Amino acid sequence: MARRWIFGFVFLGLLAWRAGVGAPVAFTLLTHPDNTTWLPQQRGTAGVSGDHLIQTSDDITNPAFNPQGCFTFGFTNPIGLWPPDYPAGYAEGIHSMEGTIGLDLDLAAGGAVAATGLSFHGVAYPGKQGQNSFQYLVQPGDPATDGAHGPVDGLGNAGTFSPSDAFNWRLELDLDLYRDMPFRGPGGIDMTLDDWGWTGFIIPVSKLDTAAMAALMLDDPLGYFGGTSADFEAWLLAEIAPRLPAEATWLLFAQAEGKPDWNDGGMPGWDPDKGIFAETIVAYATEGYQPPVIPEPATMSLLLCGVAVLVRRRRRR
Repeated sequence: MARRWIFGFVFLGLLAWRAGVGAPVAFTLLTHPDNTTWLPQQRGTAGVSGDHLIQTSDDITNPAFNPQGCFTFGFTNPIGLWPPDYPAGYAEGIHSMEGTIGLDLDLAAGGAVAATGLSFHGVAYPGKQGQNSFQYLVQPGDPATDGAHGPVDGLGNAGTFSPSDAFNWRLELDLDLYRDMPFRGPGGIDMTLDDWGWTGFIIPVSKLDTAAMAALMLDDPLGYFGGTSADFEAWLLAEIAPRLPAEATWLLFAQAEGKPDWNDGGMPGWDPDKGIFAETIVAYATEGYQPPVIPEPATMSLLLCGVAVLVRRRRRR
């Protein structure tokens, strides 16, 4: 009987440990209806750049903005100039962004991360009806890798994740992406991004409280958010946490900015040498390892050692 109990204990422990091993986790872009009409930038206002984050002090409103509500934004700056030099309206956003990101990672131990899928869609500019701008992950053999769309090859799509307070739950990813913009109609390849670097974090939703935040130093990597790390964390607590669904278990925040590696030469107003693309990603998962419930590998090792001691004592009797 004791032997059966011991082996049952080991089996359950191994199941618990396995639950923390790397596996595909789906993250869904955060949308919320109370962001309808809000745009996170002083668009076209000379001398004001905006912070590119929704629900902050510089937001402006218009009935055409964000028909579905959103938090994720992809911005294009066609001529690569920032206020006060760019012409009014030249920094445009992708509004009401929706979609999913698939990551294969070990939420318990961290380490290597692989992107398994990415599909975003949204309204390209205020007043435009329906989904008309898209962003996808490029994988080997995809049409974007044919050599006619820049150096993007679909290889890599990987990075690292450091799941601890000491490392601020840091996430780094290099992704191959392409964007389908509205100017030629849907179904094309209008921009490619090779080894596009996402930097940010993935944290348990359970850490979105004042006490837990005291042990962290989270910030937006591009510095769009004006103020200190504490100010940014206060924004997460006040504006992100209350809008997450009740079943959310993890929050992903990432940013990237740079020049596309290739773009369609017919894009109106786009300077191929200076044009800038940037994005802020806010997404959540409803699955995966949970720190308070499932033992980490180190805890599992202690558990197995304890079982070994019990077995040895049993043999001595």
